Amino acid sequence: MEVSFTGSWYDETAEKEAAQKLINNGCVLISQHADSMGAPTACEKAGVPNVSYNGSTESACPETFIVSSRINWAPYYEHCIKALQEGKEIETDFVGTVSDNSVCLTDFGAKAPAAKTATVKVPAGTYDFVVTNPSPASEYTDEATGDVVEIPRWIL
Repeated sequence: MEVSFTGSWYDETAEKEAAQKLINNGCVLISQHADSMGAPTACEKAGVPNVSYNGSTESACPETFIVSSRINWAPYYEHCIKALQEGKEIETDFVGTVSDNSVCLTDFGAKAPAAKTATVKVPAGTYDFVVTNPSPASEYTDEATGDVVEIPRWIL
């Protein structure tokens, strides 16, 4: 996996250039966490599938749009209100999921591969990730193992 950090939520030029660099480096799928059409249009031009953020890009990128995600803040606000009502501290690291409706997905694009179910086993070991222009790291605790894992925050 190669990651490129643009340093902005909306910089169409930087996002397009970052996507183009990833494509030139051989990336076969681009996912973004920024709001412009920069990455999706670079993907459409190059024929590289794209997972967009905060709204479908299918009308502008019909050949490469797979799906889009967005954050639904309502479960977090409900969590905070409940904590306040119960006199509890609000955690600084809340993680929402698709199952609790914190993460919402659009319909899949017409060109998205058919849905399949698969089980994938990943062998134990060390994996290399290329991160260009990283942002400050963040940590989370794996609830199953208790391990603290450091992860980079990234936009594209």
